[in-house]
Amino acid sequence: MAAVLLLVGCQQQKYAYLENAPRHVKMPITTNYTTAIFPGDVLYIYVYSQTPESAAPFNEETNRTDYTRQMQTYTNTKAFKPRGHLVGSDGSIVFPLLGTISTSEKTADSLAHEIEQRLIAGHYVMDPIVTVSLMNFRVTVIGEVVNPQQLHADGNRMTIFEAIALCGDVTMDGKRDQVVVVRSHGGKETIDTVNLTSRTVLESPYYYLQQNDIVYVVPTKKKQRTSYRNEDWPQYLTTGLEAVRFAYTTIYRWVFNPTTRNYFE
Repeated sequence: MAAVLLLVGCQQQKYAYLENAPRHVKMPITTNYTTAIFPGDVLYIYVYSQTPESAAPFNEETNRTDYTRQMQTYTNTKAFKPRGHLVGSDGSIVFPLLGTISTSEKTADSLAHEIEQRLIAGHYVMDPIVTVSLMNFRVTVIGEVVNPQQLHADGNRMTIFEAIALCGDVTMDGKRDQVVVVRSHGGKETIDTVNLTSRTVLESPYYYLQQNDIVYVVPTKKKQRTSYRNEDWPQYLTTGLEAVRFAYTTIYRWVFNPTTRNYFE
């Protein structure tokens, strides 16, 4: 029994990221990043053309100048109210002149390609270059990080390492090999675990985070045991000692102080 306890006590917490990844060797990231589109997303869609006059009607909702100014306002005041194309509950948007466009089962790249094809087919713009990005890309990081918070990204892509770094890194009480990621897709949620100390994280579908992902850094068993204890015990001990001192003083005065005893008699 003592040997088992000694073995458990000698187990070391993993703190190094990508511990088993070879150094000075190129390692391709096999996970392809795609920006999925979900109901409730706000899309920034910009149509570029060598003839700006033909593209202007399609950029009224997400004018590049207005978008830049709004992002600056958001950075300074954290009160960014996005203007763009809202994806409805049915997964569609309303685009100028083209009407209703479905975004279901589409990524940002595939939606941009479809808009380009429709603009050309309708003879609206002959040489369109369409960019689609999310204006409400955010992930939430909670648990054993220095600064748990909700992160807003200007672009469409954020790795799990970037998210944790923006939160001040994992604390010494966090399990880097058991980071939980909660992801919503199609009205369903999936929960999986990512090991940041292993090279396998580079192959994980959670290496690139998606909007509305929740990253939870699990606390170590030591931290869990500590949290179960009553942290107010010093206050209770002080109160108890004060009560004992008061009782002792009262009894002492009654027994050894004739003046106090005669007063009650």
